[in-house]
Amino acid sequence: MRVTFVRGTVFNMSTLAEIELAARRLTPAEKQQLLVAVAQSLRQEGKPLPEPRSFSAAEMQAWMDEDERDFKAFKGQG
Repeated sequence: MRVTFVRGTVFNMSTLAEIELAARRLTPAEKQQLLVAVAQSLRQEGKPLPEPRSFSAAEMQAWMDEDERDFKAFKGQG
């Protein structure tokens, strides 16, 4: 069990889901600091990072089209 203090609040985090929830509450600057800290930790462990993922232009366009449809539906235009 780990207790973490952030801006005067105590977070008892022991699962990835709890850590992710706490990370959503961080400011953009704090999220960037967290990302850098995690990357440094991975480098120190010496384990290789996963290869970058590659997506085709068609896959990316399909995601953008879906996002546009969802946004229009959200705004009540679809």
